[in-house]
Amino acid sequence: RRLHPFEKVVADLTVSARRKKDGMDLQGVLQELHEARVELLEAGKDWTAASKQAPTAMEAMEQQKRGQRTMMELFDQLATP
Repeated sequence: RRLHPFEKVVADLTVSARRKKDGMDLQGVLQELHEARVELLEAGKDWTAASKQAPTAMEAMEQQKRGQRTMMELFDQLATP
């Protein structure tokens, strides 16, 4: 996929900063992003399934709220180096 020139500059600067900071190359950054995406996807599937199995709509909504909070916490955890 071709990036917009601004997106390309941002991507290059991000990779350069990671390389300087902790020696991680582009492949490492992409692998880290992939692992985070998979972890978030699995967590989302888990709480969606729990919501579907709730006996009442009220309990399903409460489960969704808990799941969303959990997803936000997980995202914050994964986004913090």
